[in-house]
Amino acid sequence: MSFTFAIAAPSVDSRSALLAATYTPSAGDITNGTDTLIITTDDPAGPCGIVIDSMVLTINGIATVSAGVDDTICADNSYTLSGVMGGTSASITWTSSGVGTFDNAALLTATYTLSTADSLAGAVTLYITTNDPDGGGPCLNTVDSMLLTINPVPTVSAGVNVTICQDSVFTLVGVMGGASASVTWDNGLGDGTFSNITVLTSTYTPGAGDIAARTVTLTLTSNDPAGPCPAAISSIIITIDPE
Repeated sequence: MSFTFAIAAPSVDSRSALLAATYTPSAGDITNGTDTLIITTDDPAGPCGIVIDSMVLTINGIATVSAGVDDTICADNSYTLSGVMGGTSASITWTSSGVGTFDNAALLTATYTLSTADSLAGAVTLYITTNDPDGGGPCLNTVDSMLLTINPVPTVSAGVNVTICQDSVFTLVGVMGGASASVTWDNGLGDGTFSNITVLTSTYTPGAGDIAARTVTLTLTSNDPAGPCPAAISSIIITIDPE
């Protein structure tokens, strides 16, 4: 492809505008990697002919990269990335706004392990950066990022195992934390009764089957919080001594 300037006795100002023309490469030019631009004068009156000069325009490809879509994980998990690079990218590096660690920051599918500070912050931004594709040429490296939202882990504790007399009513001392918003007690195969299955300090009265078995397992389960974190579960074994 060539580019020709036709100058017909222009004024100084119009000549400057023509000489400073802007050229936009086509898709074919970019694919070829080079283009020759040719400038030609008008044919002036007299014996002097036209004058032609040319320049080669080298077109460096752009490096492209994608960090992937924003995502959410549970605070006790690590995260496997799914970066993509293209164009003239030859290598990449992952970095983080937090203080977690990458198993290998040069891999597109690196795994990021959260730090305590990341979990407390509730989110971290992960950045993927290409190498400098043309070693100091006009094309810059490319950066993309994704936001990793970190949901707190729900926690519960049913307490410690205990031994009671068969005619006792036992007051539970459950504890919940993290993302837990509510709890439910369950006695599995037992046939005793709770005063209120949704109260951490519910009381439990053993049934005839519990007394005959001389044991019952009570389980405390948190609600299932929104997001990727599962419900938390904890159990306590009550041993029942006969009178």
